Amino acid sequence: MNLLQLVKQKVQDAFTKVGFPEAQTLVRLSDRPDISDYQSNGALPLAKTLRQPPREIAAKVASVLKEDPFFQAVTVDGPGFINLKISDNELGANAFRILSESHGGYERPDTPKKIVIDYGGPNIAKALHVGHLRPAVIGDSIKRLCRFVGDEVIGDVHLGDWGLPMGLLIAIIQERNPTLPFFDPNFKGEYPKEAPFTSKDLETLYPLASQRSKTDETFLNKAKECTRKLQEGDRGYRALWEHFIKISVSDIQKIYQELDVHFDLWWGESHVHDRLQQMIHRLQKDGTIISDNGAEIIPLGKSKNGNDLPPLIMVKSDGAVMYGATDLATIEERVDEFHPDYILYVVDARQGLHFEQVFSGAEKIGLAQKTHCEHLGFGTINGKDNKPFKTRDGGVMTLRMLIDLATQSARQKMESGEMGRDLSESEKDQISQIVGISALKFADLMNERMKNYIFDEDKLTGTEGKTGPYILYALVRMRSVLEKMGVSATIEENDLVTITHPTERQLLLRLYALPDSVQTAYDNRAPHVICDYLFKLAQDFNSFYHDCPIKTATPDIQKSRLALTKYALHIGLLMSDILGLKIPNKM
Repeated sequence: MNLLQLVKQKVQDAFTKVGFPEAQTLVRLSDRPDISDYQSNGALPLAKTLRQPPREIAAKVASVLKEDPFFQAVTVDGPGFINLKISDNELGANAFRILSESHGGYERPDTPKKIVIDYGGPNIAKALHVGHLRPAVIGDSIKRLCRFVGDEVIGDVHLGDWGLPMGLLIAIIQERNPTLPFFDPNFKGEYPKEAPFTSKDLETLYPLASQRSKTDETFLNKAKECTRKLQEGDRGYRALWEHFIKISVSDIQKIYQELDVHFDLWWGESHVHDRLQQMIHRLQKDGTIISDNGAEIIPLGKSKNGNDLPPLIMVKSDGAVMYGATDLATIEERVDEFHPDYILYVVDARQGLHFEQVFSGAEKIGLAQKTHCEHLGFGTINGKDNKPFKTRDGGVMTLRMLIDLATQSARQKMESGEMGRDLSESEKDQISQIVGISALKFADLMNERMKNYIFDEDKLTGTEGKTGPYILYALVRMRSVLEKMGVSATIEENDLVTITHPTERQLLLRLYALPDSVQTAYDNRAPHVICDYLFKLAQDFNSFYHDCPIKTATPDIQKSRLALTKYALHIGLLMSDILGLKIPNKM
């Protein structure tokens, strides 16, 4: 039982004792920490039911709570709020029992969920760009958060590896290298194991082919034919396509590995190709899919807000299978394969209508009864001009460029002396990489998911204010305090805390607030709540560090403050891991 649950139980017992056994205690963290630690608003709804003044009800409950030495102060405020301040002794006495737990006092539910998270969404033959940062770090953080809560989670990168883009690549490669065995219909041997191109070649060729297809109808028709043959299983085209996948995925994995973002599945749109054709045929047969001016569609009716939804186009009049069809087949596959309670899509908010159509289609074919689909949209990363973030010369900012920018910014801070004092050159290289990437991830995650945000490279790696380095520096300082005092960071049963200063109390209360922050973040799929918690924890620890000397304290107080530092480090590392932040040994 964590501290909030313990307070709730005591308040419930008090309501029961004065004759209100069915009362909702409505206990939460106080909005006014200068007045109280927790607040109960349970008297207000009860007053409506009993038609009694809420202050009278609150006063009766408060009179019981005042008798409990667990509370240092109990007061009634406003229309009937019960303010609760826990005694210093109780705050210290519960530290080991609650804070030493592997989940910092968070109690996992008895029935965890099974969740598939679709995030990342890179495209084969295209360089990851700045727009791929948000789905990667938000999706990975939500995956980590759900696993922290106890859910079984499967993360799927969902590659864009099928359709016309692949046909465009095949067409332009065939045009430039027609003698390759992949294009010889009479070739019977093994195709080359080494690709006849590099990832850079693909990244150059695709935009050329795409642009050309907009003005050259002959080339476009050739690409469509290549797409058709690829999807029908042409042996040479499939072998060439496998090279596309192998080379592109290798490059994509390197960048995601650098970001410490991980996926359990590296499936793409191609994975449901066979299922897709079967599903379309089945839905045509049962009348769910109807023909409309040559296209195959699923009529959807009204949206949740009462507006007419455009139909979900499954197959265009030219025979091209649409993304909506692929997404619907993917939901069906995930239901059959994993039986998830939820499927979460971490995809740009601008795709909202698309997912509303897909989820409506899933409901129409009976999939919504088997799983719940959520689109976790997010805003865009903008430059200081409030337009999509680009390079200084106005070009597309690749994710590689963005990582390098963050790393270089961290290194510059070290060279200027803002951080990294007394570090060797090799240490500066290693730490600037860790700090830069953690700063990049924190700068993204600290913003509310649905909001656009302005990327400020000047503030990115600053050690003041709400930044990644500020968080890292506090955690590194915690480790350093323990190391300098020759104390292990491992928490032991005799790590007792005695409160002697207000900042010790504030830090301890912050540590106890972990379960509430985790639950709020989980319920709202909101990593920024964890960022807020970590920032406040860093602030509280820095105040404690400034106000409560450790080295010069008496032995008992010194031991208590070192124990508090251990607890702060333990909780800080738990929460930073949810965000996917790595912590350097030095800064």
